[in-house]
Amino acid sequence: MLVLSSGGYPDASHGGGTKLSRVANHGLAGVLADGRLRDFDELRAHGFAVWCRGEATRWGGDTVMPYAANVAVEVAGVCVVPGDYVFADSSGAVVIPARSLPRVLDEAARVDAEDAEAAERIRGEELPR
Repeated sequence: MLVLSSGGYPDASHGGGTKLSRVANHGLAGVLADGRLRDFDELRAHGFAVWCRGEATRWGGDTVMPYAANVAVEVAGVCVVPGDYVFADSSGAVVIPARSLPRVLDEAARVDAEDAEAAERIRGEELPR
């Protein structure tokens, strides 16, 4: 996952389809940006997950420019450290510290099992006549 801090410019474009094609080229799972991105159709075609603050139409390279890699960054007030796990979907994104990942995955599996059991019970209910 490529995580991009806004650097204090959350309304500027942090990249588009061409620049972010590197995400697909390097086999990353997606992009989490604390700013705007461009070229949503192109990004969608790359097949990786994307979460950002919205779509921009204007290039932002005169406002923001990447300058560091593999460093802690802030995204929406959350510190993201290299090695953290990022899950993003259309509802939003969550950052899980690397040391917490096993515990969080165990809890997620437990919740999934409970949900599956409840769904099975619901499917077996008889409807009133």
